[in-house]
Amino acid sequence: MSSSFKSILASDIESFIDMKRSLGYRYNSEEYILHRFDAYWEKVNGTSNSVTMESLSEWVKQVPTEGKAFQYARVHTVKQLMLFRNSIGKPSYIPMDKIKYPKRPVIHVLSVEEIQALFLEIDNYRPYRQSKDVQRLSKEYPVIFRLILTTGIRRTEAVSLQIQDFDTDKHTILIRDAKGHKDRIISLSLDMSQLLKQYLSYLKQMETEWMFPAVDLQCHLSSAALGDRFNRFWNKTVYAKKCNPKPTIHCMRHTFVVMRMNNWIKEGVDTSVMIPYLCRHLGHKSAEETFYYYHQVLDSLGIIRQKDTISSTVLPEVRVR
Repeated sequence: MSSSFKSILASDIESFIDMKRSLGYRYNSEEYILHRFDAYWEKVNGTSNSVTMESLSEWVKQVPTEGKAFQYARVHTVKQLMLFRNSIGKPSYIPMDKIKYPKRPVIHVLSVEEIQALFLEIDNYRPYRQSKDVQRLSKEYPVIFRLILTTGIRRTEAVSLQIQDFDTDKHTILIRDAKGHKDRIISLSLDMSQLLKQYLSYLKQMETEWMFPAVDLQCHLSSAALGDRFNRFWNKTVYAKKCNPKPTIHCMRHTFVVMRMNNWIKEGVDTSVMIPYLCRHLGHKSAEETFYYYHQVLDSLGIIRQKDTISSTVLPEVRVR
C-alpha cells in the first residue's frame, strides 16, 4: 500500500486499509478515494483531528463532474473509515449521504438492568405440565440463553449444537455448517464452560445427541420456538412496556458485540487488531457487518455492563475450520 497519505488522519487511513486487506478485500479503488479524502482533509481541516458534520459538509456534496454512483462510492468509503475510527475509540461523525441506502432495522442493546430482569424470568421458569421431558426445559433455557448472550452465536446455531460439539478440555464448541456453510470453533469463558459441563452432566441420563433437545429427545429445540420463548420471558419483565420496538432474541447477539467492543476500549485493547477475530467469531462475511452493530449503539458506550461473571471475559481467539 502506498504510504503517501499526508493529513493528520493518515495513520488511521492506513490502518483501516490494512484491516480491509487482511480480510481479503483488494481495496484499490477505495484507496484512490481515500487519497482524495486525505488531500481534502489536509486542505479544509488542516491539523484538526475532530471529524464533525461541518468538517465533512463539502465532501458529501455531489460535484458537477461526477454521477451519483461515484458520489455514493466517495461517501460510503469515508463512512466506513469513520465507523472504523469509532471502533478504535476515536468518536467521529458518520456521514449519511442523500442517496438511498437499503434500510436496516435499528438494533436494541440490552442494558444491565434489562439483562437482570430477563434472566430473573428465565431462571424462575417452571412449566405447568409436570412431565419429566417438559420440566427439563427449565434447566435448558437458563443455559442456552446464557450461551447466546456470552458468545453471540445465532439462535439457529445454538439449537443445532450436539453434545459432541463441546470440548470440555479445550473449553470450545464447534459450530457446524453455519451461515455461509462454514464450520467454526468458538472458545468459551471458563465460567460458561463450567456451566455447560454441569448441564451436560445432568443431560447424560437421557438418550439424545442434542445439547438442547426438545420435548422429544430425538429432536433439538426449534429456533422459532426459542425466539417465541424469549418474547414471553421479555414480556414478563418490568421493561416490556417501556421498549418500542421490543427486543428480540437476536438482540442478545447485538448486546454481545457491544459488550466486547466496550470492554476492549475500556481496557485499552487495540480494537483494529481484534475486529477480524470478532468478525470470524460471529461468522460474519466481512467486518462491515460487525461495524454496523456497533455503529447503531455508539451512545451505549459506558452503560453496557455484564450481568454476572459468566459474561465478563474478553473474547478468546477463534479458529475457523
